[in-house]
Amino acid sequence: MKPAPLLDLHGFKIADVPDAVDRFLVQSTRKGLKRIRIMTGKGTGQVKKAVEEYLRLGGYPFKPEKSENGTINPGVLVVFLDD
Repeated sequence: MKPAPLLDLHGFKIADVPDAVDRFLVQSTRKGLKRIRIMTGKGTGQVKKAVEEYLRLGGYPFKPEKSENGTINPGVLVVFLDD
């Protein structure tokens, strides 16, 4: 399976995260994508917290990325865009 498009938020300031996520969601929805990935990294967890809050408020289901061998990658979220 081809990996879903990825938004890498490494180096982003917390204040810039919502706009970046919103732009990526809008672009991906317009392209008809069913799922996307958002790389929050692991760091302090503040970027991940901001992304998760944004997705919850917007009603977007998401979960941590899981590799083919079943290992969970907590630094990447998979967001489902289809109803």
